Amino acid sequence: MIDLHCHILSGLDDGPQTLDESIEMCRMGFQDGIKTIIATPHTQNGVYENDRPTILAKVKELNKAIKKIGIQETPCAIRNPQPAISLTVLPGADVSFSEAVLDHLKEGKAITVGDAGHYLLLEFPFQGIPLRAEEVLFRLTARGITPIISHPERNYEIARKPQRYHEMIRAGCLGQITAMSLTGGFGGEVKRAAQNLLKSRLVHFIASDAHSVNGRVPVLSFAVQAAARIVGEEEARKMVTEYPQAILEGRRPKVPEPIIGDRR
Repeated sequence: MIDLHCHILSGLDDGPQTLDESIEMCRMGFQDGIKTIIATPHTQNGVYENDRPTILAKVKELNKAIKKIGIQETPCAIRNPQPAISLTVLPGADVSFSEAVLDHLKEGKAITVGDAGHYLLLEFPFQGIPLRAEEVLFRLTARGITPIISHPERNYEIARKPQRYHEMIRAGCLGQITAMSLTGGFGGEVKRAAQNLLKSRLVHFIASDAHSVNGRVPVLSFAVQAAARIVGEEEARKMVTEYPQAILEGRRPKVPEPIIGDRR
């Protein structure tokens, strides 16, 4: 599996504060079946201003530590030894939405998924969608950068009046849902919003948005099981394998067309 959104780099935001914590998160993710993690520290949100060079340096540090230590499959390891399997961490960022996002990218103050220049994980304020958001999203797509809107189910406006978000998806944006939203970790209201977005095919990736080994953890399997009950097992698996793999390869994933219902 591929985790497209994970706060796994130490000392950069409200995620792990030490390299050891980051390594333990990698171990937990690997044991859940995750083979690739996109490191997405908060960026340009007024609190955390992590730039591209900082993120790249931290990703290099973590990958070096993982390679040195090795992450092995622990069950029955003595009876059935397994070779060390490296989990790969790639650069990215959870970029706070602003009208200056293109300038931030040009100036190295923000970074695309995999630092490949094709997809941008973009976070709206939790209370709603900014006034001229569509204009900014259009400018990004015109430059060949597809916005991936992170955790729309946790956005107050989208959960209650989703039409603007629906139109963003119809215009070519993609959506990423948080694993814990589907399993009830953010409460019943967020869970229902997540389920509704899934039913309408308005989210395309399941990611952990993990911050620690306790609480918000780098685990995807339970959410995939929950999603399978709504969209089927094959589609749920694609949301953590085929679709994010396409993103890493710079391709547009072949996602289902949205099912547009309530246009409030």
